[in-house]
Amino acid sequence: MKYLRVPGMAFVLFPAFLSLVARVHAVDQQGQRDCANLRATVLQLVGDWSKTMLFTSRDMDRNGWLDADVANAAFKDVQIAVMHFDYAYEALPKTHEACRELAFRFGMEVGTYIEQIMITGTRPARGIVGW
Repeated sequence: MKYLRVPGMAFVLFPAFLSLVARVHAVDQQGQRDCANLRATVLQLVGDWSKTMLFTSRDMDRNGWLDADVANAAFKDVQIAVMHFDYAYEALPKTHEACRELAFRFGMEVGTYIEQIMITGTRPARGIVGW
């Protein structure tokens, strides 16, 4: 059950990734690129967590410990949340605070959702809050 620790470990590193992005200024092109880099980082992390969740339902062509139906349904929930995140990102003013707040909120909500699935083996009734 080594997969149980992956999302929790990622929570420890998640704020560190967000702090690596330079301060964003709305008027310059570098600020736009930095905001886009922050978006790409959080989407990469969420993608990695989702992939780990899917792999727990498969173990080298055998059934894994997580029910495949639960993992597939949760993966679809994450995909829908990503679409909502992208929509919110496009409407967002590209400032450091706005980008960081959106990415942090999204990453924590999706990460918490995946972590609960990995621990309990069931999808939380509340879904991915806010997405």
